Amino acid sequence: MVAATLIQLVGDYMFNQRVRDDQRIAQNLASIMAEALASLDAGAMFVSALDASSAGLSRVLVLDRYGVVQVDAYSQLNGRRFENAEAVAALTGGEDDYGFYNADDTGAIVSPAALNSLTGVQAMTGLYASPIYYDAELIGAVIYISQAQEIYENLRTLRGQTLLWMLLVAAAALIISMFVVRTITRPIGELSAGISRMSRGDLSSRVEVRGKNEFAQLASAFNSMCERLEKLDMSRNQFVSNASHELKTPLSTMKILLETLLYQESYDPQMQKEFLTDINKEIDRLNRIVSDLLTLVNIDSGGMRLNAVDIRLRDVVTEQVRRLSPLARERGIELSCLIRDPGETVGDSLKLQQVVYNVIDNAIKYTPRGGEVRVELSRAGKRAVIRVEDTGIGIPQEDLPHIFDRFYRVDKARSRETGGTGLGLSIVRQIVLLHNGDIHAESEENKGTVFIIELPLIAK
Repeated sequence: MVAATLIQLVGDYMFNQRVRDDQRIAQNLASIMAEALASLDAGAMFVSALDASSAGLSRVLVLDRYGVVQVDAYSQLNGRRFENAEAVAALTGGEDDYGFYNADDTGAIVSPAALNSLTGVQAMTGLYASPIYYDAELIGAVIYISQAQEIYENLRTLRGQTLLWMLLVAAAALIISMFVVRTITRPIGELSAGISRMSRGDLSSRVEVRGKNEFAQLASAFNSMCERLEKLDMSRNQFVSNASHELKTPLSTMKILLETLLYQESYDPQMQKEFLTDINKEIDRLNRIVSDLLTLVNIDSGGMRLNAVDIRLRDVVTEQVRRLSPLARERGIELSCLIRDPGETVGDSLKLQQVVYNVIDNAIKYTPRGGEVRVELSRAGKRAVIRVEDTGIGIPQEDLPHIFDRFYRVDKARSRETGGTGLGLSIVRQIVLLHNGDIHAESEENKGTVFIIELPLIAK
């Protein structure tokens, strides 16, 4: 449909342009022939007619007022009347006219051509009639006969080429569309398959990322989501395993102690007291684990709410140092405190006390006798900085990134001896994050550790 319309439009343009050009030739010849026809100078008219027909593709006739051929460039119709409709229109109406005719093998006009459509015309010859005026008087007409076959040959060639190009364009469009569809549907299919695998519980599912388009961004986002879910699932499984182990340990210890008391026929009252004391310690330990677990669950579920008020970190830090000083003296450790800034912030005083207490308490527990723990509160830009530095055993570099993980212990045996549950630092970190703060540690094995807590100050 598009090709046919295009051919029709181009054909109309070519046809109309050819008609205008040939009509202009006829008008020019009429102007040239006027004086020669008025003086009946047949020689001059013949020369002009012959010049206009020199290409062999056209023919010129000069008619007098009565339609009699005075000059024929082919010298075939001289003295005969030329009664075609176009000649009659030019001689009687004084207007330009044209028509198309079929021609025989000799080039003679034999019948009018049917011009139903330019794509199917069979016309071979165009006939153009233009009146000749001399001193404003109609004295004859020029008949310009032009071979029009080339127009139709050109149209047929154009039609063939246009159809060929349209087929090529259609084939190219089909190939490109198939490529585009494949480019679009393939990543969608891969993503759909990845989602299906993930929905069945395969969190290791990944899709290939190609290019940098929107589908690549979507695939990258999907892979990131799968990675986070996989890590979360692994963390959850590890947490459940660790929690089960931590809960099982004191229960197993209590069971052994109780079975010893139950099945021993005679026992020393002092031994019974020691056993019951150990059971009480295990119960306390079990209670601390459950309490810490409940705290973490409360934080993870968003149930923990901060009672935020304006506080001075100076008061929080000095109070916790005062509370832990007896423990430090008992262990032979020097505990010092340096306040460089009041540290005015907005936060939950009780929870921040828990943070500072836990960090200082850990520093004391893991510093050998004769060591030192230094606590410092200062200001860095718009943040308050609490530094707790010790000269203790330090933390190996491979363990440092995991110290805030739940149930993670650098030295499991030593941690249990000091009464740790493996959840303290994890709780500390969560509380600091709830205050829009940050906490990290720097350590060198056998040289000590520094915990750095940063909290936002009140804008002034």
